[in-house]
Amino acid sequence: MNNNLNINNSEFIDLINEGDANAFQLLFKLYRSKLLFIANSYISCNEDAEEIIQDVFLKVWSQKNIQTNINGYIYTVTRNACLDYLRKKKQTLNIENNTQQIEASINYKAIADDLASSIIEKELEEAIMNGIEFLPEKCKNVFVMSRIEGLKHKEISKELNISTKTVENHITKAIKHMRLYLREFLSFF
Repeated sequence: MNNNLNINNSEFIDLINEGDANAFQLLFKLYRSKLLFIANSYISCNEDAEEIIQDVFLKVWSQKNIQTNINGYIYTVTRNACLDYLRKKKQTLNIENNTQQIEASINYKAIADDLASSIIEKELEEAIMNGIEFLPEKCKNVFVMSRIEGLKHKEISKELNISTKTVENHITKAIKHMRLYLREFLSFF
């Protein structure tokens, strides 16, 4: 294939529609960064945007039905893929939010009684303290400094002489542990 082809050239489009690997590779090189920019304007997560662009190129490769305007076609496929992604995400969030609202309403009614609320609060506090005790020592120190003492990541980093990334890793690990340890209480909140 001649790499000096104009992108709007019907011969180039025919090569792509026929499955020419070199033409498709050139298409990928010419459009990937532009399409990724467009996807990132719709989608905030870069990994999801990357995945959408990969899906766009797979669709172009598998369908091979570009007519005359390659720019319009590939931008439309990208835009539609982004909109489909957002629709699916919105549906998922709506389902999760509805479930969470129903749970929250039931839980609110269940703990509206002050006595019941104080009992649950005390049990939760004990469970939290027990859960913290099971953390590895360094992880426990970072978690306590962050969540109980209220220190910022930079302050913890400076005090313990570790990087802020290490602080973030310890907190992430501790939160995962605490979610697992407190799973029976998390269904209430």
